[in-house]
Amino acid sequence: MKKGAISLIELHLEKGVLGLTVLWLIFVGVRYLVLEPNKIEFGGERLGPAELDEAIQRRAEELQRAVRSAQPKAEPVPNFSQELEQGFNAGVLGASTPNAPPLPSTLRVVGQFGAALPKLEEGQEAENVASVTPLRPRQVVARTGISLVHKLQAALVPGTETAPPAASEGPVELSWVTVAAYYPKEAQLREMTNAGYAPYRAKVYVVGVDVQRQELTPVGEYGPWEDVPPAKAIPKIDIPDPVYDDKSGELINQAAIDEARSKVYEAQQLLMQPWFYPLDAGDEWDVPPLPGLETEQEEEKSAEAKKGKSETEPPSGGGRAAPPAPPPPPSGGRGMAPPAGGGGRGMAPGATGGRTAGPFGGGGAAPPPPESGAKRAAGDLRAARKALKDKDWLTAEQKADAVLNNGDASRSAKSQAERIKREAQRGREPQPEKGPRTVAMPVWQGPTQLVTNPEKEGEPALWFHDDSVAPGKTYRYRLRVKLWNPYVGRRASLRDPALADKTVLVGEWSLPSAPITVAPRRHFFVRGPVFGEPAAAVEVFTWHKGNWLKEDFKVRVGDAVGEPREVRTGELDKDDKPKRETVDFGTGALVLDLRFDEPVLLRRAAGKQGEFAYREAKTVALVYLDPVDGQVKERLSEVDRNDPIYKKVKDAYEEFRKEAL
Repeated sequence: MKKGAISLIELHLEKGVLGLTVLWLIFVGVRYLVLEPNKIEFGGERLGPAELDEAIQRRAEELQRAVRSAQPKAEPVPNFSQELEQGFNAGVLGASTPNAPPLPSTLRVVGQFGAALPKLEEGQEAENVASVTPLRPRQVVARTGISLVHKLQAALVPGTETAPPAASEGPVELSWVTVAAYYPKEAQLREMTNAGYAPYRAKVYVVGVDVQRQELTPVGEYGPWEDVPPAKAIPKIDIPDPVYDDKSGELINQAAIDEARSKVYEAQQLLMQPWFYPLDAGDEWDVPPLPGLETEQEEEKSAEAKKGKSETEPPSGGGRAAPPAPPPPPSGGRGMAPPAGGGGRGMAPGATGGRTAGPFGGGGAAPPPPESGAKRAAGDLRAARKALKDKDWLTAEQKADAVLNNGDASRSAKSQAERIKREAQRGREPQPEKGPRTVAMPVWQGPTQLVTNPEKEGEPALWFHDDSVAPGKTYRYRLRVKLWNPYVGRRASLRDPALADKTVLVGEWSLPSAPITVAPRRHFFVRGPVFGEPAAAVEVFTWHKGNWLKEDFKVRVGDAVGEPREVRTGELDKDDKPKRETVDFGTGALVLDLRFDEPVLLRRAAGKQGEFAYREAKTVALVYLDPVDGQVKERLSEVDRNDPIYKKVKDAYEEFRKEAL
């Protein structure tokens, strides 16, 4: 091939390729830009913008119709109960193939493993259950006193009591008796279990205590039993009775019963052992002298026995009989309340023509023993009270701590010290400078822990406050326990369906307590004859606003002992001057007879070998009618001179006069 021909072919080939490229571009441009502009593929079709919207709308409507008209596919449900039954019948090791022979449905027990399953708490109730009557309490004891208290209504939840009275009202003078006994709670639980109670129902919950009292009449016999209204210091709780539907017989107030039951369960200690009123002065409340509990009365008797003191007793040969001296009240300085049984002595004919009188008839006084721990505690307690009254908070707290740290201090003294310390700490707290004056809630008196019988487990103490007593009267008490009925509303479970209609079960009455004379508010003592007059000089003590006050009187036959007089009470007026107030010193006792130079036999203190000696003396005998119990009594000047009650109230009056007058 010639050289010139190859160059020509190459030249035309390039032009041909370029021409083909131009033609392809023209074809593509005409197709996509002219014939089919902006089309995409949707649903197997190529659609432009206007057609695409319609196609999407059409497809959505078709999908909506399909969803609405769609039917779920019915799947066969296996018979699981039948399969479970077949599996159990085939045995634990049953064959997996239907033609294989099955193993036995149960295997022979060759040994027992593990403990028995516990009984369920809910489910089928036992039937024909005999309802158990609450057991009677054990020995009933009592304590009396007189106090200056804030008479507030107690609540089931401490701290939510009725607001204290306004400062102008102040506390009130109150004579009270607290009755107590141990309750055999564990024995009650055994009675319930033996009667067939379900384990979750055999539980003992105390709702309260019913109390009755008998009053000693002028003829020396007791009157009928009378119900005692509960004091405000005892919390109230509303217990509804079950209400049934007339047609179905179903319990329709189950919610109200459940709510009351919850309150009873949560407030067991306060329902069994209610606190005493907050007090400002007077007898500090303490647990009555239950057997096994250490009491201040026992400690004082023991201390007096160590000092060689003895109680008044008539000689074995006859003479005037005198009842045993009442227990001395707790020491308390100004706030000491009158002891029980402060009346005169009953008259009895003498067998020898003479008369006998109380202890300390003569002889020299023994040197005072060294101060004991108990005596130091009493002194610190008095100092703490005085500092608290003077608003010396630091001293009051320090003296209270001294009592609490004293190992010889009685249980009652420590309880009082704890109250004084709390009040002192509250007094030291800074008070707001602005705003209305607020009255602080007084401190209630009561144990912080449940008091139980130290000699026998499972026996808590129960007590009841009686503030409706008359000062100076003699009573005896009995009480019974009220328990929550665990089968309330369950007629089908009890042998006697009527017992299911009672929310509270009432127990048996206890045996009567020993007689107790309510702490009187006034005492009088014969001091001797009035020179040149057929009259006797007497001292009358009256308890007024927490303090003992004294006045002297002359009485003749036919006179009433004491009358109202204007005296200083220790309070100050707005000018800080002693305030005088008319105070009633009238005892109501009517003088029936006065005998001067009456012969009596005075017993000396016991010697080293426990023998007594007597001496003759002359005394003034005052016979009077006691208006409290209507009995004729007699007081002797020689006896009154060494009467322990006289010494107590006189010491309290002297201390009051020293501090306030």
